[in-house]
Amino acid sequence: MAKRLLPLALAFLLGLSLAQDGKALYQQHCAACHGTEGQGIPGAIPPLAGNPRVQDEAYVVKAVREGLSGPLEVGGATYQGVMPPLPQVSEAEARAIAQYLKGLGGTAAEAAAPAPQVQGDPALGRALYLGQKALKNGGAPCQACHTVAGVGFFGGGSLGKDLTDAAKRLGGEAGLAALLETPAFPVMREAYKGKPLTKEEASAIAAFLVQVSQEAPRPSSLYLGRFLVAGLVVLALLLLYQAVLWQLRPRSLAERIRAQLRR
Repeated sequence: MAKRLLPLALAFLLGLSLAQDGKALYQQHCAACHGTEGQGIPGAIPPLAGNPRVQDEAYVVKAVREGLSGPLEVGGATYQGVMPPLPQVSEAEARAIAQYLKGLGGTAAEAAAPAPQVQGDPALGRALYLGQKALKNGGAPCQACHTVAGVGFFGGGSLGKDLTDAAKRLGGEAGLAALLETPAFPVMREAYKGKPLTKEEASAIAAFLVQVSQEAPRPSSLYLGRFLVAGLVVLALLLLYQAVLWQLRPRSLAERIRAQLRR
């Protein structure tokens, strides 16, 4: 009898260990967007607690490691955001997260109960994005790596994706604020390691990006202005170069004689 119970006990302990590890991994990699209890963000990020999809371990593992994009219907609500892939999470870790999610109770409708709305200051967000106002913890401004159509005369960096439609892709203001507070993208996570955005900063930048997504992009006039300025700069440099060459050129005999007479 004891020999028969031993495998069951070991399996139970193993399952308990996986669930505990899964909870820690979930809090580390998933809670920033889906909530500490898997409740999600209404209208932005789907709930995981009570979500029937989380009972499919293979589905969860694939979603964690390869990402997921909408439209996605959960509990009668449709979500259009994009979940970024988390390749830094190993398959074993993703399975542990899946095991933990299976044990979350409630229903999707209950988990998606209204949460406090994020309402940041878009004017502050613009200043933080452009670097006109420094981030409290010393992180680099968003424009160092990203571009937004019509914002910033010289564009921005090319390391990250264009953020013009980020609000539509990443769950609106609430989804963006959650991602900014606890980045899911590996490069961004490293860039802000030890220098996290505050809740106010994340909300403000998220509100600014929502505002940008609602405005008609003006790329033509923006690029025309940039090319015009670039052309004027190049012309000025060429004129300066010509002036320097003229001063350094060998003087003719007549010029040397005139110079002697002026003395």
